[in-house]
Amino acid sequence: MPTLDNLAARFAQCVSLFRDPSAKSEQKKEFRALLGLLQDAAVTLRLAPGGNGIELNGVPCEAAGLATLVERLDLHGIGEIALPANPPPAQLFELLQALADQPGAHDVASRLAAAGADRIRIAPAGPPPSRSVAQRGPGASPEDFGGREPVVPNPDTPVDRRSGALGTAGILRGESMRDIKSVPLEGVPLVTHDPPPPKAADALPGVVDRPPPRKDRGEELLSLSSERHPEPEPPHAAPPPPRAPPSPPEPGPPAVAEHDRARAARATPGDRVALPPGAADVLAELERNSTAPNVGDLLAALIDNTAAAAKLGRFEQVLGVIVGVIRVEEKVPEASGVRRQYGIAMRRFYTKPVLEGVSRLLGAPKHRAAAVAALQRGGAAGVEVLMDVLAAAPTVGERRAVFDALKHMTEGTDQLVHMLEHSQWFVVRNVAELIGELGMEDAVPALAKCLDHADERVRKAVGLALAKIGTRGAAEPLRRALRDRSQEVRMQVAVGIGGRKSSALAMPLVVAMEEEKDEAVVRELILALGRIGSPDAVQALIKWAQPTGRFFGRKPSELRVAAVEGLRLAAGPAALGTLEGLSDDGDRDVREAATRAVAELKRKKGR
Repeated sequence: MPTLDNLAARFAQCVSLFRDPSAKSEQKKEFRALLGLLQDAAVTLRLAPGGNGIELNGVPCEAAGLATLVERLDLHGIGEIALPANPPPAQLFELLQALADQPGAHDVASRLAAAGADRIRIAPAGPPPSRSVAQRGPGASPEDFGGREPVVPNPDTPVDRRSGALGTAGILRGESMRDIKSVPLEGVPLVTHDPPPPKAADALPGVVDRPPPRKDRGEELLSLSSERHPEPEPPHAAPPPPRAPPSPPEPGPPAVAEHDRARAARATPGDRVALPPGAADVLAELERNSTAPNVGDLLAALIDNTAAAAKLGRFEQVLGVIVGVIRVEEKVPEASGVRRQYGIAMRRFYTKPVLEGVSRLLGAPKHRAAAVAALQRGGAAGVEVLMDVLAAAPTVGERRAVFDALKHMTEGTDQLVHMLEHSQWFVVRNVAELIGELGMEDAVPALAKCLDHADERVRKAVGLALAKIGTRGAAEPLRRALRDRSQEVRMQVAVGIGGRKSSALAMPLVVAMEEEKDEAVVRELILALGRIGSPDAVQALIKWAQPTGRFFGRKPSELRVAAVEGLRLAAGPAALGTLEGLSDDGDRDVREAATRAVAELKRKKGR
């Protein structure tokens, strides 16, 4: 019989290995071992109270490597997983794959349902509903406890002043305020006990701690946030109409109504985003007066709040504070001396653990826009962390989220150039693609060095990046890329070239067309000339579109049609005149393509 610690460790190891696409053999080995352990025992795996560990069948586990599993369950918002004895391998495989992936449009429960995994149950995480006063029942009574009959004091009985035995036989047994019976004395009420105070986060006027409404597990959308906010209760059935209309209530005092409206307005910001306890009031005060004399004290309080939330791993709360401060900072005039205090506070917010935690929120659609804004405000430090995450991201989804975030960075991008020397080929490829998206002309020399990379996938990305940059300085490296030994690299370069900024590349493309032997690449180069649309490019296209000798030097019809398409893309008077002349060409394909192009250009001109 396997131990629960061993079973938890195997499950955590499987989830970790499924995040590494290159560890196929280790994945198979651990997966078979996990199936063997689940052969005879049904298991219920859940997050321990407070999210600080794992419990199997209600028993806390202390195996190594469980921290990663806790992080994945919290990331997907899962509180409990029920596995049957001898689970179907396909269903268990789908569960592990879903836990290893980043949260997407569908939660883990929906993915399992779509895959037909009906033997595995998923329950969302959430704070257990606290008992209300009504649930706890009335005050204590003599029948509530099973102790001995009470001893009523008698003034005539002599007092025994000898010390009695304590320990488990005396008053120290149990909990004194709950387990000791009340003495019923005439005219004295029985002892009652106040309910425990509410949680610190909810200890606000007018906030009621009510349990979240029950929902169907298949319909609940699991959130990345470890905070769970109760959904609004479903509307109740309308009561039967009263037989007689009730008398209108007397209007309350205007001051009370005004106070309630003000309190509701103050509560609105805290309802929109997750915030650490106490941060909502501080942010509300900053919103009211962003240049108040006590701004430094308010920002210091927010820094303490975010530090405490970061220690607990509540980075969605940290993100809420940072975004709130950015919003307030934008209202402060640039010439104001207070602006410097906001800048100092932002630098204190952005510790490396905070930046790394915020970057992990990029995988959740609900946090993505806010996380990008926060990382963008982090400047060069944010770019540095994102580059580390990009290099280590094991899945395509995680890399895509980081890639999209880096495209919005406005400073610190010069660090990307150094990453082109990374030892991992996929890191160099990702960085090259990003440099192309950003159009970083300063990176052209470093990109040119990567044209000799051994991996074809890197050379394709580098060639496309040079094509997107497209300036005069990129012309020479592009000539080299268009002579690459791989047809796919040459094709990728041709597809990427275009736009008016690439006018300096027209003549290098013409030379490359004359040297190129592959017709598919030549066709893409012709279309690239059309996208450039400069006078030199149009003249080259006119030459390619014209018919040649009847028997010798005859051009393929497909390339002439491509030249017609290029002229349509280039537009302009010279291109339109040539297309009108080709409308009665002897080649039917060229004639039809030219006729369609003329009609389209005239229709656009007439608009």
